[in-house]
Amino acid sequence: MLGFLLMVILGLGSLLAATVFGGVKLDAVPDLPIAATVIAILVALYMATLLNHRGERRLALWPTLAACISGAVLVAGAFNKSTPLVLADLFAGATTAADAPPTRRDAPASVRIRRTDDGTFFANSEVNGQAMTMRIDNGSATVVLRQSDAEKAGIDVSNLAFDTPLKTANGTSYLAPVRLKSVRIGPLAIDDVEGLVARPGTLNENLLGTSFLRRLASVELTANFATLRQ
Repeated sequence: MLGFLLMVILGLGSLLAATVFGGVKLDAVPDLPIAATVIAILVALYMATLLNHRGERRLALWPTLAACISGAVLVAGAFNKSTPLVLADLFAGATTAADAPPTRRDAPASVRIRRTDDGTFFANSEVNGQAMTMRIDNGSATVVLRQSDAEKAGIDVSNLAFDTPLKTANGTSYLAPVRLKSVRIGPLAIDDVEGLVARPGTLNENLLGTSFLRRLASVELTANFATLRQ
């Protein structure tokens, strides 16, 4: 009798366990097994009490254990009535949360350049992926390259039209307009930058003008440093 009752309790408890850990909604389970499980739990507790009074504590342990497990599953199923809970989803969610890297807000990219003794700022730059030195010049409207550095950057200078006038202290020079694929200073990178190419002998240094500088988030010039941020 005791064995049969335990089988009934565990069987109905397993049915309810399917609603909690198997993804089956409790609404789909008839009310009869639920009611029968409640009655079986009460009977099991009664039998456990009776066996305990008779001094058969070892036998009383089994119906007590079966009643506790089935009761726990029944309560869990009641909370899970509207939304099924799959045990695999719990482990998957825990794994995902553990493996997910912590969110991090990256700081804006910035470069700090020290002023030279003659009062200028020179930046180690890359134009079209080629390294070259450029002087920061916010008075220049564009990036201006020497012809030798333009050739180094992959620009075909033989097809350039030197028809853009540029007034300097030495008079008016004519430069050729170009579009630079990229200009980079450390982590700062700007694509498709307007530029000019100077004729040989008319420019001593490359100029990093406002066609690059104005597309940055900020440019701060102090007595000793230039700070560029993107």
